[in-house]
Amino acid sequence: MKRTVTLLLVILSCSQPVKSLNNNIDNELQELESVLVSRPAIEVQKRVRIDSLNHLAAVTNGAYEIYRDLYEEYRSYNYDTALIFVKFMEREATAEQMPEVQLCRAFVYLSGGLFKEAFDILDKWHSTDSTLLIDYYITRTRLMWDLADHAGGEIGEAYNAEGLRLNRQLYTYLSPADTARYWYCLAVHDLREANYQRSIERCLLSLSATQPSVHYRAMTASTLAYIYRLTGNNEAALHYNIDAAICDIRSSTYETVAMRNIAELLFEAGETTEADRYIHLAMQDAQRYHARHRQVSIAQSLPIIEQQMLSRIQWQQQLAWGLLTVVALLLVAGIVGIIVLSRKNKAVHNARHTIDRMNRSLLEANKLKEQMLSTLLVGQSQYLNAVAQYQQDVRQNAANRRWSELMSIPKRADARLQRTQLDRQLDTMLLNLYPTFVEDINALLRSAEPIVLKKDELLNAQLRIFALIRLGITQNEVIAEILDYSINTVYSYKTRVIAQSDLSPEAFYAALMQIPSFSKQT
Repeated sequence: MKRTVTLLLVILSCSQPVKSLNNNIDNELQELESVLVSRPAIEVQKRVRIDSLNHLAAVTNGAYEIYRDLYEEYRSYNYDTALIFVKFMEREATAEQMPEVQLCRAFVYLSGGLFKEAFDILDKWHSTDSTLLIDYYITRTRLMWDLADHAGGEIGEAYNAEGLRLNRQLYTYLSPADTARYWYCLAVHDLREANYQRSIERCLLSLSATQPSVHYRAMTASTLAYIYRLTGNNEAALHYNIDAAICDIRSSTYETVAMRNIAELLFEAGETTEADRYIHLAMQDAQRYHARHRQVSIAQSLPIIEQQMLSRIQWQQQLAWGLLTVVALLLVAGIVGIIVLSRKNKAVHNARHTIDRMNRSLLEANKLKEQMLSTLLVGQSQYLNAVAQYQQDVRQNAANRRWSELMSIPKRADARLQRTQLDRQLDTMLLNLYPTFVEDINALLRSAEPIVLKKDELLNAQLRIFALIRLGITQNEVIAEILDYSINTVYSYKTRVIAQSDLSPEAFYAALMQIPSFSKQT
């Protein structure tokens, strides 16, 4: 038993999860969960804006600007719908607006993983508008770096170099007044040149810029997280990925990598259950946006996390079986112990019951002895007094020669009166032993045929007979002798009373013997 308890303690200690995250990360994950809970409400607000713009577009001629606003709502929200509104923009656009339309189309293709289509558009794109040129260089730089990440090797290095060249050209159109975007573009350039420390500093400058947009904050936080992960600081990487994910949710952005990165970092920290939850959320977001390349990258991590999750579940199942076995053994031991104790308790209870029954029997026997002795002594005393009085009356009348008085003495010595007094004493004794005897006998009879006593009558002949049977005197001859009845009279009274009951004779006598004595009532 001691070894079983020790085994149970060991298993329970092994089953406790290992907390590998500090309190700050735990609090940030709780904040992320809180924002995820509010996501439906954020979606409702976005749908209200979209519905308002759709209604406005339906009643407005030349709705290019409205379609551009709808494109902005969908560009990081849903790939297919964003592309639809690009087509609507193209339908309403003037020649001067076409470069902007082409940039929007290229961005949608890039976000959806259609790199060739995006490249074909950007390779032919031309405009002298400085605002559009900023978007062009940002979009084409991102295209080169996405291609570099996917290609790898020498081809990837060539794409990376082209991205650096384009990013440097971007600086000629940005100014420090354009702080958030300015510092972010510099930070990304430093990152691509592997100057991680300066990239971190410039990302922090972008985050501290005046009123950065939620979307830019998400991109900057995601970049910081990427740098910290490259440099081995996974705790900081997780912190900024959580920040980026919160901003993505608040801006209804589904074209994102933060959720996937959170899942991978949690997986590396041993938080398999949470990692599995967030990798599935990341896949749902990618599917919601229809970003094919995001789905492919997530699909590479998903089986690894799910395999680990499956292994953990299998281990938990084995642990559960082990615990179940231990609990079953303890349960069996407990049941055996309960059975043994129950039997011992039952034996003790039976012994006590037997003792109580014997004590009641002894008490009843003592009471019966006292009652019978008292009755016997009173009867004997009355008998002796009557004989003495009889003798005295005979002597006095004979001595005085009062022959008429002498002849009347036998008449005064009435045997019937003596019998009545004896019955009264017997009734008193029996009712002292069985106080509720009359009610209990009537309870055995049909309600319409109870035994009714006369005035001042304690028991009648029938009740007296059954009271003696309850006392244990069952022979008809003995009962007849005690009560001065004939045997036929005893038999007749018994038969008549039993006939008044719905019980069989055997059941009637069994119930009769259960009528409580004075000892059971007390």
